[in-house]
Amino acid sequence: MPYSVQPEALSLLDDLPVTVPESIEDVGAVAVSAAERAAREGELPVIVQEVGGYCADAVGGLARHPGIRGVVEDTKQGQWRYERKMPLPLPLFTIADSPLKALEDVQVGRSVAYSVERLLRLRFYRLLSERRVLVLGYGGIGTALAEHLRRSGAQVAVYDPDEVRMSAAVVHGYRTGAREDLLRWAEVIVGVSGHRALTADDLPLLRDGVVLASGSSKQVEFDVEGLHQDAEAVVEVDEVTELQVADRTVYLLNEGKPVNFMEQSILGSVLDLVYTELYLCTRELAARPWEPGLHRLAPQMQQELAHLWREEYGQQ
Repeated sequence: MPYSVQPEALSLLDDLPVTVPESIEDVGAVAVSAAERAAREGELPVIVQEVGGYCADAVGGLARHPGIRGVVEDTKQGQWRYERKMPLPLPLFTIADSPLKALEDVQVGRSVAYSVERLLRLRFYRLLSERRVLVLGYGGIGTALAEHLRRSGAQVAVYDPDEVRMSAAVVHGYRTGAREDLLRWAEVIVGVSGHRALTADDLPLLRDGVVLASGSSKQVEFDVEGLHQDAEAVVEVDEVTELQVADRTVYLLNEGKPVNFMEQSILGSVLDLVYTELYLCTRELAARPWEPGLHRLAPQMQQELAHLWREEYGQQ
């Protein structure tokens, strides 16, 4: 992704044909072009490694190249984009809903909470323990985020359109209620729903001085374009955008992109677990042709991988 490129890592790939798209909107086209070129010019099977479903709109074209064996997808948002293209014309291996991938959610929730607290301290001279925080989305990342925020001393509320998840939030002891009431209550709003969680139409409900932060991949949680269009004044200082809109001040962190991407988004040995599952899915696709449609790594292979990972890291 253009916004997550590390110059130091890129410099180590000088001998490889690496292309960095100019914008996030160009990612899919660049990836499809590279895959099609590799399929035409190479003899080995080509597999597209996805992190967000950027090639989903071109999946039909990819399927027409016999050298392209299939796609491996990492994220739920990407899986959803491919599912909207069902029936798929080629095989898609996904780890988005894998029990191993779910372990990563804990680290993502922690990293989002860390980045929000760092910016509150650095740019607003405020402590997270003094804030009312609303978490929009109570899936795996939202659950971990809410728990970490509570441990930091924040007052935490949760909203999710899924009634089962909202019931879980009640059982876990979080403030819940009508979405409109929670938006009025919150001083900090963190979106981790994976969908558009807040639009410009919600502005009249927000408190003056509210801070908006996203923990989702890409710029999906907030209607950033709509906020800018409605703003009477915009001031950008480093990672914080201050918008004067609807007779109030709204602070947008990292321009609505994932706040945890400003640091190392995920740290720790759990990455070895997730990346290894991705590699195993790639190996499965490369080993033989698969039927078109959605596929997952066999549960027995997940068990074996988890066992090896625990032997490596669990005894430390």
